[in-house]
Amino acid sequence: MNSIVAMNLVTFFLYAIALLFLIRSILKKHVLFGPGIFAAAALSTGFFVCVSNFLEHSGISDILDDYEGFARDLFVMFLLIFLYVDSMHREQAKREKDQIQIQNDLREKALLLTEIHHRVNNNLQIVSGLLSMQGTMREDESIAEALRIAQNRIQSIAKIHQIIYDSNNLIQIGAYSILNSVIKNLEITYKVECSRVSVSREMDQSITLDPDRAMPLGLILNELLTNSLKHAFCEGETGEILIRLEQDDKYIILSVSDSGKGLEDSTQRRNSGIGMKLVESLVLQVRGNVRVDSSQGTNVKILIPKEGKHSLVFSIP
Repeated sequence: MNSIVAMNLVTFFLYAIALLFLIRSILKKHVLFGPGIFAAAALSTGFFVCVSNFLEHSGISDILDDYEGFARDLFVMFLLIFLYVDSMHREQAKREKDQIQIQNDLREKALLLTEIHHRVNNNLQIVSGLLSMQGTMREDESIAEALRIAQNRIQSIAKIHQIIYDSNNLIQIGAYSILNSVIKNLEITYKVECSRVSVSREMDQSITLDPDRAMPLGLILNELLTNSLKHAFCEGETGEILIRLEQDDKYIILSVSDSGKGLEDSTQRRNSGIGMKLVESLVLQVRGNVRVDSSQGTNVKILIPKEGKHSLVFSIP
């Protein structure tokens, strides 16, 4: 037995073992069926070439010699197809693994967001309840009223927070739903005042805001509407309050107009308490500006730029 025959014999057994191992792995699903078939085909063509060489060099027969070139071409073709299909399967498996990881991360973040929302909402309700209890225990009407105003602010924050949480799109929130929620809350709180003062709405329902501006806008309306209900009209006087929300090319515009007595001058507006100071602070946060017209009643107009950086850090001057 010459060396070539011996080498072919060894190669023959190696091919046979590899082919049997591959078939066993495919049957046990250790190897994917698609790439495994092409790998088995490549091994089979290599096995065929090995058998042909063994028969030729051992002098038994050269009948398979004419097919060796074709078998080698098939071997290369099956090998390339195997490498391509295997790489595709590996990439697909990686994508599926990444997708599962993304789904798990999203599920974890959703649970975390839900937990944070419930904790924030519960804490706001606790604070609101404490303020309500303190208000009922105070005989001083001015202190009780201050606590009630603070409670309204907390409730407005809670309602806006709930609307943002319930929104299908956390990037852009419908401004109408937030402002309407604030109005309804104040109509319940000041139902005596609202029985003689009508609150009208003219709001563009297509306007959306990101959460960083939606929250300040809701709080701004809370302060402006509270001021109008409490201070614009004398006791027993009837009147109207109109809330507008509109937009142009550059600004989102919120205006609160009342038919009341108006403000005497800008000094009175600046010194009128925490309400207007809070409004001015919130407007600064959204890079907006305030315009006040007291020629007929009071018209406060808030202009918020559609673009621009903003912050939710509270700072009352």
